[in-house]
Amino acid sequence: MYRLLPNRLWIVLIWAILIAASLSARPLFPIDETRYAAVAWEMWVRDDFVVPYLNGEAYSHKPPLLFWLMQLSWWLFGVNDWSLRLIAPLFSLATLFLSSAVACILWPKRKQAQELTPLILLGFFIWIVYSTLTMFDMMLAFFALLGIYSLLKLASSELTFRRWALLGVAIGGGILTKGPVILLHLLPVALLAPWWLGSQPVNFRWTHWYWGLISAILIGALIALSWAIPAGIAGGEVYRKAIFLGQTSGRLVKSFAHQLPGWWYLEILPLLLLPWLLWKPLWTGLGQLNFQDTGIRFCLASFMPVFIAFSLVSGKRIHYLLPLMPALALLLARAVDEITDPVCWKRAHLIIAAIFSLLGVALALLPWLNDYYHWRNELSSVSPVWGGLLFIVSVATGAAKANTAQDSVLSVCIISVTALIAVSCGFFEIKADRYDTTEPSRKIAALMDENRDISYYGGKYYGQYHFMGRLKRPIAVLSNPDDLYNWAGQHKTGYIIVTYKDSEPLPESMIPCHYPFKGQNIGLLSSRILLENPGLRSVLLYQ
Repeated sequence: MYRLLPNRLWIVLIWAILIAASLSARPLFPIDETRYAAVAWEMWVRDDFVVPYLNGEAYSHKPPLLFWLMQLSWWLFGVNDWSLRLIAPLFSLATLFLSSAVACILWPKRKQAQELTPLILLGFFIWIVYSTLTMFDMMLAFFALLGIYSLLKLASSELTFRRWALLGVAIGGGILTKGPVILLHLLPVALLAPWWLGSQPVNFRWTHWYWGLISAILIGALIALSWAIPAGIAGGEVYRKAIFLGQTSGRLVKSFAHQLPGWWYLEILPLLLLPWLLWKPLWTGLGQLNFQDTGIRFCLASFMPVFIAFSLVSGKRIHYLLPLMPALALLLARAVDEITDPVCWKRAHLIIAAIFSLLGVALALLPWLNDYYHWRNELSSVSPVWGGLLFIVSVATGAAKANTAQDSVLSVCIISVTALIAVSCGFFEIKADRYDTTEPSRKIAALMDENRDISYYGGKYYGQYHFMGRLKRPIAVLSNPDDLYNWAGQHKTGYIIVTYKDSEPLPESMIPCHYPFKGQNIGLLSSRILLENPGLRSVLLYQ
């Protein structure tokens, strides 16, 4: 099957199907995707491409590269939500191809490892999921791998300024994507070069290496400062301190949120390896690896120090490890390349095909099973088509002959992508309205057009209505119940965005405009109704 198309076309085809399914199945996902779209939208409305803003306030949590690219997509295609959702997937695709180029430098005589690396990377569940999400980490993964590529080019040939400049561009791009964390992904592997490099090229000098590394960091810093200095001047003292000091020091010393124990990443490591964890040739190949191999040492040097460092930092999220996945894919591809027995591949993917075919059957039968066991009412609405699709693809790929490692890896990759498509399409088939902020955003925009004041009560406002409603005015955020009533008294023709539980019996006369949102409801409550019904205070949620 693998030989039907060139390797690059298989990658593009699988990637395109995944992204097309994501674009058609789900809306912009709150709160992250809608927030980043809102920041780009407010910069667009303000015609300010230096300081990001969210709800009228300078937004210092992230650098501006993603927001710039969103605005570039609008400049090319007009303001829409689909073009901005292609940015992270395109970085994912570029990273897949770049991973093959890195494998070519590490193991120039192992063509099979070069072909397997991007397919293994694309098959990781975590890579599939985050390839479809508009977030910063996929962009950071690209710049981290670009830096790794430049380090390998430098180590394998002359230490030219052009290659150090490429490393500087990778550092600068990483800083403009997610801050100085890019240095954590690149400095350890660069400093560990005496351990992984092995034989040195002619005229290679370690003093030249380290001075070149310093020059690359300076180039990256200059690229970042070309934005940060004007932004710090324009944004004011608070914003300036936030972008130069606040975010990085806050994450290293005590995270803003997401605090988890130090062993948490180690605990979820098996999850990161799915579905390849279930693939027997991986374990066979890992047992045959020679850890004196320069490429294997390089992969370990680029993975282990960063993994340990992230484990020591208080704030942890699974997508923080996304830039480490190419190193894992390279290591796995090299391990698989150790297997020389062609008989090994004939049944290698059958276990995974069998597991996902059973999952497809369960998903197809879910509506009938739910009618019998009464788990959740909405499960009866899941179309059996998605389970049927997963079952057919799993059985078909399982039945296909796998004569080579490429055949087996391609089969597992196709099954993995199909499984994520089937599960996500089934989920959003019944839950899309609870994550789609389009209707409430349009209603808020209509009220603003009537010169109605709008406020938000229910915790922190993340901009989830600004882009979808194309809002051009900020929404007042009410910090406590007393502020709620004070605001209502001062804006008697205004409306408050409120949150309440599904189970609360609120009549239509009180909140005629209400919408499902995740596990709750949101509604537009008029100030007049709130003041006339003081008992509502106990019903409205504040988080």
